[in-house]
Amino acid sequence: MAPRKYTMDKRKAAVEETRRRIVEATLSLHVEKGAFGTSWQDIAHRADVSVGTVYKHFPSLDELVPACGELVFAISRPPSLEDAPRVFAGAGSLEERLGRLVSEFYDFYERGEPYLEIDHQERKLPAVQEWEAYMRATREGFAREALRALEPDEGTVRVLSALIDLPLFKSFRLHDVGKAEAEKIVRSMLVCWIGGTRGGR
Repeated sequence: MAPRKYTMDKRKAAVEETRRRIVEATLSLHVEKGAFGTSWQDIAHRADVSVGTVYKHFPSLDELVPACGELVFAISRPPSLEDAPRVFAGAGSLEERLGRLVSEFYDFYERGEPYLEIDHQERKLPAVQEWEAYMRATREGFAREALRALEPDEGTVRVLSALIDLPLFKSFRLHDVGKAEAEKIVRSMLVCWIGGTRGGR
């Protein structure tokens, strides 16, 4: 029985290794070409497997995109709502809480570059829609926690969520503004806005 088990374990490991290569190849190609610009032939060539092997593991984008999403999740380690109380623990002032909020997401965006870019066509994919809904809920949850003492209305939460979203981070990158400076600017901007509208600091 032992030799048979060894053979089965070896075969399973080989299958998992092939799947890993396919997913990593796909993710790198999606960064270069986008999900809809990447063919199964491209993936097979990059992963050094046959096209049939790619189809055997992932018959369609509906299976392949979530697998890539899992890899992006592991690489970028997005903020988790479960961690929000820990992130803001001991932060008493509005400025400190907003600073931690911005830092938490900007650290995530830095880890996730360039995997977090999503084009209009890719937003039609169910797995991508699920990811975007998850991230919006996460941003809003963190925004709500950051402003907990002010008991913010949902409009304020949504605006704060928008102001810590990826596009502003990317705009700073595009204009050669360093991450630390960008965080400082956004924190100051948010303090002025929240402090001015809610009288809180």
